[in-house]
Amino acid sequence: MEAQLRDEYRKEREKVNKKPLGMAFVTFQNEATTAKILKDFNACKCQGCYCRREPKSSQFSSRLHTSNWTVTYAPDPQNVYW
Repeated sequence: MEAQLRDEYRKEREKVNKKPLGMAFVTFQNEATTAKILKDFNACKCQGCYCRREPKSSQFSSRLHTSNWTVTYAPDPQNVYW
């Protein structure tokens, strides 16, 4: 019974690892750095609609598709299902 449960667990874990959620939580050393990152990526509000300005690019931007990113403060840890 235990071996069967372990095998089922392993199979389920493999499935989960192959299906990314498309999100990440990033921690910075201080609020100033966080504010800079948000400023670089955040949407600006223009006449009631949202538009995006392009974030600063790097050699990895196109590979990472940073133009498709939405960057916000993370939700309160109590509101995240870990």
